[in-house]
Amino acid sequence: MPPAMFAMELITCNEKVDEEIKNLYETIIAAEEEAERNNGFDSLNSYKKLRDSIDDVITELMDETDDEKLKKIVKRNLRLVSSELKQLAKDCRDKYGCGGGCDSCAADVLKDAISRTEGYRSYFDAARETPGDVDVEEDAKEAIRTDMINYINEISGDSNIILRKKVEEGSVDECEQEKLDIYSKIKAPLWMLVNTTIFAPSLDDLEAMVVEMTNSMDQLLAKYCNEKPTTKVTTDDGPTCEWDEYEQTKNYLTKVDEIIQEALFKAKDESAQMTALLGFVDIQTMFDKRVKKLFEDSLACPDEVTFIKKTYMPGLAKCMAQFMNGRLKFEDMSRIERISCTKVLRNGMETRMSELLSAELDKSLNQIGEDGVKQ
Repeated sequence: MPPAMFAMELITCNEKVDEEIKNLYETIIAAEEEAERNNGFDSLNSYKKLRDSIDDVITELMDETDDEKLKKIVKRNLRLVSSELKQLAKDCRDKYGCGGGCDSCAADVLKDAISRTEGYRSYFDAARETPGDVDVEEDAKEAIRTDMINYINEISGDSNIILRKKVEEGSVDECEQEKLDIYSKIKAPLWMLVNTTIFAPSLDDLEAMVVEMTNSMDQLLAKYCNEKPTTKVTTDDGPTCEWDEYEQTKNYLTKVDEIIQEALFKAKDESAQMTALLGFVDIQTMFDKRVKKLFEDSLACPDEVTFIKKTYMPGLAKCMAQFMNGRLKFEDMSRIERISCTKVLRNGMETRMSELLSAELDKSLNQIGEDGVKQ
């Protein structure tokens, strides 16, 4: 629907809640057993809380006219309403045994991750209470970054334990395999959130990323539990081309730094030239393996192949040719001369990583304001 209609739709929603509240009052009045009345009061309080939450969203929507901002308000603030509704549904299922549970081990992981990201709401609320307070914003970013890194380390440790068992015993049970699969799917996006705490221009951008990621995990949770997703956000089951290339480029950069440090910067003896050349060969092998993998995946990420072939490989070939020149006196070269070619290659990788990270962040933030997003 048009964003201008969001507030009216939520008003209609609250009318339904009001109708249920009216029914609950009648039930409480007619109840003969104290337990029945207490249950009615519990439900009544839950519905009143739900109504207040929706009212808060309506109030914020009524103060805004820009379509994109209206979409962001809905996607950010209705998460709380969604969580409250899910809890009501869970309480009902637990109490009356009407099914709808989820026994998936992957779902348990996702629920834990979603609980963490939803818990970050308190940081954003605190920042809104003190607008413009840079210290509060930086504290929020640092707290989220620290918590997310700790969580990533936690799931990485569990993942390594399962992998080791799989290698040693040849297989793992269904639950462990589900965990292994879901760890693989969410780890890259979680690292993306860590990077966002560093590079996001404002806390609003970070909040948008947290909401987007929570929605995406919610979609994934629905798949594992065979439920209809409660939000409409596009999500992939794995990392995007940009993020995948970013991770690969980090590996190249690590090897380049190793060559600079061990062979080109110090260059204590003639063997340094051979060390550098062997390092270049290792990088070439890394490029070849990556290109092969991309083609095996039906060239799903063509831009990465193009960049490797047209930028990295020619740059690497130039450096290799320089050090393989028979007329070159490696020991007579200055440190700047030894490093210059490799430094150009390194700078190109750093620039590419910055572009990829920026593109991935922009893509995630832009999705928040899109209409007609595919489920």
